[in-house]
Amino acid sequence: MKKKIFTTYAILILIGTLITGLLSLSFIRISYLENVENMLMTNGRLINRLVEEKLINQSLDEIEFSSLSHMYSNEINARVTFIDIEGKVVGDSQIEESNLHNIENHLYRSEIQKAISGEVGISERFSSTVKIDYLYVAIPMKRNNEILGVTRLAYPLNEINKINIGLIRNIIISVFIGLLIAIPLGYRYLNHITEPIKEITNIARKIADGDYKSRVSVQSSDEIKLLADTFNFMSYTLNTNISELQDKNTKLKSIISSMKEGLIAIDNNKKIILINAPAKKFFNINAEDVFGVQLQSLINNNKLKNVLNEMLFQSTAEKAEVMVTEPETKALKIYTDFIKLNEDPNRIIGTLILILDVTEMRKLEKMRTDFVANVSHELKTPLTSIMGFIETLKSGAINNEKVRDRFLDIIEIETGRLTRLIDDLLTLSDIESNGLNFGKKEQISVNNVVEEVSHMAEELSKQKSIKYTYEIEGDLPYIYGSRDWLKQLVLNLVENAIKYTLENGEVKVFGYQRKNNIFIKVKDSGIGIPKKDIPRLFERFYRVDKARSQKFGGTGLGLAIVKHIVIAFGGEIRVKSEEGKGAEFTVRIPL
Repeated sequence: MKKKIFTTYAILILIGTLITGLLSLSFIRISYLENVENMLMTNGRLINRLVEEKLINQSLDEIEFSSLSHMYSNEINARVTFIDIEGKVVGDSQIEESNLHNIENHLYRSEIQKAISGEVGISERFSSTVKIDYLYVAIPMKRNNEILGVTRLAYPLNEINKINIGLIRNIIISVFIGLLIAIPLGYRYLNHITEPIKEITNIARKIADGDYKSRVSVQSSDEIKLLADTFNFMSYTLNTNISELQDKNTKLKSIISSMKEGLIAIDNNKKIILINAPAKKFFNINAEDVFGVQLQSLINNNKLKNVLNEMLFQSTAEKAEVMVTEPETKALKIYTDFIKLNEDPNRIIGTLILILDVTEMRKLEKMRTDFVANVSHELKTPLTSIMGFIETLKSGAINNEKVRDRFLDIIEIETGRLTRLIDDLLTLSDIESNGLNFGKKEQISVNNVVEEVSHMAEELSKQKSIKYTYEIEGDLPYIYGSRDWLKQLVLNLVENAIKYTLENGEVKVFGYQRKNNIFIKVKDSGIGIPKKDIPRLFERFYRVDKARSQKFGGTGLGLAIVKHIVIAFGGEIRVKSEEGKGAEFTVRIPL
């Protein structure tokens, strides 16, 4: 840019100087010729007046025009030529009289023609006679208003040519001096203009590279300063806007990446413009860069693809639920809605797809349904029995003492079964309603809890002739939580062990510390648990053998209560068992 401006600047100076010189040269030439013309016309009229005075008393042939031409030429320093009315030269200051007959006729010269017609003739041309450029002025020579001939004065133009050459030389010198002075000044001025532009360019490059805090510093008060100030304001505004956009973009990315729900935004061509990690996981999309890719081309599940096609084809917001089996079985709830511009709500620029994983919700719903069904069944069976026996007693069997006592015993047993079931339900409800949180924690001695349970267990074991023993490491560290819940945990495990151990069997309870954990182990020599049933052992109302469970009086909630209590303590429970060889339950509670 600097070279272009400098070259243009130099060319303009050169052109300006040349035009000025040429105009001056033209003006001087015109002025010079006008002065010469006026001089020649004035002198020509004076000569004509003198000649016309002679013609009063003499004829044209009697006058010595050759001598007169030489005399007048010396007086006015110009060539003087006398020409008669027929164009014949009768006197010339630069031609001897003896050679006049060799001069060609001048009748048809332009200035002579004009003079013969009564006007002053002026022309400028090269003289073939003396070989010099002349300015000719021809004035008619009259006597009594009769034109007798022409007096022509000629002035050589070699002087004006010398002046022109001098002027051209001066013009060239002026151009050289002008350039010599103007170029350094112009270069300095160009630096004054281009340096701020260079700085603005460098700052613009920095801003393009992401440095939005750079500013231009210009020490001037002209338009460049205004440009710099405007550029700085633009840079400040750009920095502010981009910072706000980056902040909003960061927050948006953080929110989207923190979502557990899947989120996909597609444009009107069904190409992805936004997607988060859960959505990729739900749709089993493994590609990293999926922006601008057709959503349908990334989905391998045909069922899911068909559901999405139907939803996206609709002209209203839609919702649907679909089961996917890859990479794992999940129930997905899918919602679609249109993306509209705030400025123009009628313009739709894409579709937003929200994917919710409702697998756990569906599992809970099934568990709730199963739980209600199981509770209903568990309550209905004893109640039906009680109602049946009561009706039988009311119909007359109450009078038969033997029958009455047997029926009342059965009613008592069924009532006890209902009571245990309700107690277990209340316990389970209490644990779940507290959200596996103890509320107020208390210091618990594991030794004391096991000893208390053991006193109760010894009585139960004696009824079935079962050998019951317990071994507790002395002074186990305290644990913190609900003492009642810990006692319920141990009691349930011990009661289960005694319940499912046959006569003359054995039940052992161990308590010990390993590293930062307390272990409580309950081992029996009972009927054992089939391997296939162990994974579902802690489900509510799950029974390995319903008939056997009813025989032993189980509610199906004991182990579910145990599992919830263990989780509340932050521990875990493991089961080892073989059918017919007893079972071993081990509870680990971290200190």
